Amino acid sequence: MKKYFLTFLPATLALLLALGSVSVFSACGALPDGSWMRCRRAQDAVTLSAAVLTALLVLQGLVRGKTVRIILNCAAVALCAAVFLLPGTLLPMCMLKTHSCYTALQPFARVMAVLIAVSCVPGLLSAAKAK
Repeated sequence: MKKYFLTFLPATLALLLALGSVSVFSACGALPDGSWMRCRRAQDAVTLSAAVLTALLVLQGLVRGKTVRIILNCAAVALCAAVFLLPGTLLPMCMLKTHSCYTALQPFARVMAVLIAVSCVPGLLSAAKAK
């Protein structure tokens, strides 16, 4: 049971990142004219990256091949680094630091990216030890 928990913990965290970035920790809402603020692109990028990350991590939990699991874990860690940098660094956000994109989305995405990357380490080590 512990093996399955450690195997699918990163995928669960990635799914929480995807769901949280569109609900509780979302970026700024729509403007009165119906258009979106530019931080919406950062939110969409985080959500899409988290969905891809979830798929990668579920796949690495289901695959038996040592090399494929190592490659998928390394890709997941690299994608976590991209998610960490997306809001505010790679993609622009609002001008005001008091908006929810800076106070909710950016910290949530960064903390979750670090947690997912750290939780990938046991899977990477166990795949490296496997025969």
